[in-house]
Order: sequence, then C-alpha cells, then structure tokens
Amino acid sequence: MSHSSFKNTIRLLHLWLGLISGLVVFVLGLTGSIYAFSDELKELCYKQRLYVDKVPQTPRLPLHQLVKIAEQALGKDRKISRAELSQKSDRTYMFRAMKLNRKAFGYWSYYVYYDKVYLNPYTGRIVYRENAKNEFFTIILALHMNLLLGDQVGHFIVRWSVVCFIILLTSGIILWWPKKRKIKQIKKSFSIKWKAKFKRLNYDLHNVVGFYAFLVLMLIAFTGLMWSFGLTTEKKSKLQSDTTQQLTKTRDDIILQQALKRSPETAYFLYNFPAAKSATINLSAYQSNTSLYDRIQYRFDRYSGKLLEQSPEFKDLTITSKIIALNYDLHTGSAVGLPGKFIAFLSSLIAASLPVTGLLIWLNKKNR
Repeated sequence: MSHSSFKNTIRLLHLWLGLISGLVVFVLGLTGSIYAFSDELKELCYKQRLYVDKVPQTPRLPLHQLVKIAEQALGKDRKISRAELSQKSDRTYMFRAMKLNRKAFGYWSYYVYYDKVYLNPYTGRIVYRENAKNEFFTIILALHMNLLLGDQVGHFIVRWSVVCFIILLTSGIILWWPKKRKIKQIKKSFSIKWKAKFKRLNYDLHNVVGFYAFLVLMLIAFTGLMWSFGLTTEKKSKLQSDTTQQLTKTRDDIILQQALKRSPETAYFLYNFPAAKSATINLSAYQSNTSLYDRIQYRFDRYSGKLLEQSPEFKDLTITSKIIALNYDLHTGSAVGLPGKFIAFLSSLIAASLPVTGLLIWLNKKNR
C-alpha cells in the first residue's frame, strides 16, 4: 500500500468513527470538564449541609446513635448502605440509602431510590435531607457514565465510544504528522493561525489543539476504559461474618474506634453497611480529602466488630496495585493536585470541541 493510499484509509476511518461516536464524545468531554471540579463546587454550593454552624467542646455522639437518627430520618423503606464520616471537626456526617435496578433502562428507573441525610455529629440534629437522584452532580456523573440510559444500554454505548475515541486520537496524530520535514511546514503543524479565516482557524483548532492534548486525552480515555471494563474492580472477598454470634448495639462504635486507632491521620471514613447476613462491614480510611488512591481498607465481623482483614498502605502496594488504585485520580487529574484537575478540565473541553470542529471540517469539504 502506497503512502497516499494509507493516509486515505486512515482519513476514512477517522471520518466514520468520528461521525459514529462524535455526539457521545462531546457529551463525555463536557460532563467530564464539569465533574473535574465537582468537589470544589460542592464546597461552595453545599456549604450549609457539609459544615456544622458551631463546633462545641463536647465529643461527637456514638455512631450507633447517629445511625438510628439517620434511619428514622430516611424512613423504614430506606435502608442505609453507607456513611461518610469526616474527621474534620467542623464537618457533618452523611448517611446514604441507595437501591439500584441495574437492568432498568433510563436514569429515573435505574435508581429505585437514592437519598442522603446530613447530621450534626455533636447534637444529632438533621442538617439536610437530600433526594440525591435529582442532585445536579449525580445527574452529571450518570450522564458521563451511561448517558442517563442505564447500565446495560448506556454503559455499552459509552464504553465503545471511548474505544472509538482512542482510535480517533491515534489516527488523528497520523493525519496531523507533517508531510515535509521543512522548518516552515513543521511550524505550521504546531501553531494556530488566530488571524486566519474561520475555515483555517477551525482546521487548526481541530488539528493543533488535538495534538497538544493527545497524551492527556489518551490517559483519560484509557483510565476511563479500565473503569468501564471492570479492570479496577476489586475481587469479591471470601471473608464472612460469624452468623452464630449475636449482633451488638455498640458494634459500629467498636469498629470506628479500632479504625481510628490504626489510622489516626485519616481524613474521612467510608463506612459500608452489609446487606447480607454473613457479609462483613467494610471500612475505607482515606488519608486525603483530595484524592482516593491513598486509602487503607478494613473488613470487620458485623456481629462482634472483630477485625478480619486490613489492606496494605499505598506505599506498600505492588506496581500493578498502585496503578489500579491511582486510576480514578489519574482520570480526573487529582493525582497531581489542583494543577492536574485544571489540565483534566481543559483537556476534557478540548475533547468536547474535537467532534464539533471535525464535523465543520467535513461539512466544509462536502459543500465544496
């Protein structure tokens, strides 16, 4: 195959994959850019529910007592599945009740219910009750992950659209590559003619901007695929609670005290309540408020509160396990802090722009 025939084949592949996946890539890029700063935006928008008015001198109430208050607030038909227990003195505790129908089509059928209640951990006062199904960032995340179509349909479309996007990025670099190795030609490939006519400017915004964002977009796409194909999903533990024992009322407090003793520098705990009778209570101790990779996981017997298993710290993980642990933070840019989030935000906007500028290039050629 000659060089020109190869380029034409790549060009056709680039065109058709772009037309097939362009709308999905646009949605993913736009929602990804919004979600990149979701934590910071929540701090601004939801300050009243995330913080207590005044920190008293008294200690926090026992966890089992707060769980009971949260259960009453959510109602008998809502089973609490998780609690977020911040170790900052001025933060509220959040209790979540969520039930999914993974076979359902559409966002509103996918969530049977999804409610949250925020409590003042010192007084037990209900600070805020939230129908999280209607919450803005929940909808943005669902739009990003499954286009509001549910897991079976939406997740499938998103997964293969991202595969198309990776091929588009690769074929785009091949098409962008300068034909001539002259300095003048190379400079054109690396610069945008801002004063040029719209047609030329649009062409540069597609090609040149796409080149500069190539590596970051590849990283975002591959980490997204790892999540999508379940490569980051942890293997189901075979550990079980001893069902012959009697459930103690103070088990939640015993478990939290043990975790605090073992991880005193924890920023916040995710306390997962078991659904099955023989299941364990899983507690994740996150060492930072800004990243997810640095965490220690504990498994406790749900009846006695006995520690059954503790995961190693991040620094002690194998290279493969570290990459898996870093996946979400690499995807959002938070692995390198605020600058990384800004790069992910900007790159996601570029990803959203590429289908638009690419479509305009095609329409221009078609009309001509």
